[in-house]
Amino acid sequence: MIHRLILFYLFAILMSCASSNNEQIAEKVDAATFSKNLESLEGVQLVDVRTPEEFANGSIDNAVNINFYDDAFEEQIANLDKKKPVMIYCQAGTAGGRSGQTLDKLKELGFEEIYELAGGYGGWSKE
Repeated sequence: MIHRLILFYLFAILMSCASSNNEQIAEKVDAATFSKNLESLEGVQLVDVRTPEEFANGSIDNAVNINFYDDAFEEQIANLDKKKPVMIYCQAGTAGGRSGQTLDKLKELGFEEIYELAGGYGGWSKE
């Protein structure tokens, strides 16, 4: 009986250690930090959640446009790689805006590393 109890505690300790390795990073960052992360993080998935018309008027290099208002939006973002960093932006990057809602959705879906551009593309293009 004591051996089973010891095994149970060891198992519980191992499981708690395993779960702590899967911490989620979800941050709203300024343009300088966003730019630095774009250059330094490996395998970044850069996502512009604006409309195709907004995207056509300018975007950050190498961004993929996934229209926040598209009926298939959630399916499209769910198809991104959850283990690679995701960097998102919309036009203004205000609280509760498209990129903020996308950040929340990515967190729900279990993405490990997410960065939202504060100030959005409008702030980025002024930098």
